[in-house]
Amino acid sequence: MKKIIKTAAMISAEIAAVNKLIKHHSFIGYLGNGDKLIAALGVLGIDYDPSNPNISLANLTLVQKKILDDNNNVTSTINPEKETQLARQAAYELMSALTTDALNAFKASEGVTPAQVKIAISLAKGVFSIRIIPIKSTPVQSTDPTTVTISLDAEINAIRHNSVSEQQFSGRAGNFFKFITYLKGQIAYIPNELRLTIVNLMEYYNSLSPLNVAAEAAIFTTNLARKKRNLSFFENTSGSRFLYTQAKKYVASRFGVKSAEYKEIKSLPFPNLIRKINRTPETSY
Repeated sequence: MKKIIKTAAMISAEIAAVNKLIKHHSFIGYLGNGDKLIAALGVLGIDYDPSNPNISLANLTLVQKKILDDNNNVTSTINPEKETQLARQAAYELMSALTTDALNAFKASEGVTPAQVKIAISLAKGVFSIRIIPIKSTPVQSTDPTTVTISLDAEINAIRHNSVSEQQFSGRAGNFFKFITYLKGQIAYIPNELRLTIVNLMEYYNSLSPLNVAAEAAIFTTNLARKKRNLSFFENTSGSRFLYTQAKKYVASRFGVKSAEYKEIKSLPFPNLIRKINRTPETSY
């Protein structure tokens, strides 16, 4: 497979594209349809009397409240995640700028040979960007009726943690350390600026770790909230999608598919948003 070099700007653009994709397949519309379904069932009064307690009006009302709460919980994690990622991104951009300036200072140092400059340039390139092999996740279908395949979460986790976090950020920081270590061993490297000294470069390198930890923790929190939300929506036997669909089937069987009662709710869709998102062209970041 051909390897692709991805810059920080490319990755940021791809993150925005995926966020836009998720927003396009909004859960808000799904929640609105749930409200409409419950309202329509409430109008039926005592005529809506399924033998299955899981699709009783009382239980469906509780289910709707739970998925609303879980969706709001996801929303509450989005901004903190973005803020930690932006802070980390800004720090890494400054790391690249420091590397460029240190490299130029090394080139300008007296007594530096072309061979030494070539090595420094090679190490600096690893700070600016590293090679990333795009990851393609394959959803695994579960045969256990108590579980559900959340393929979008699997894809987000694989892409973010394996590509961006582990490779792009940790990898670039590691290359920054190698670059600093090389300069430290070159007696000709005597920069005129204090910020470019080995001591200050190492201090900056050490400041990157807390930013990585904070960003990873925020990503984990958001993914965990998404997983909980997605299970509430799409779990095979107790998720809202399954129960709402069963309620619609009950109305169809109780009143007939051509009845006014069924027509009132027939057009309310409860799609598997995760599958819809994963049928779109793959986007990694």
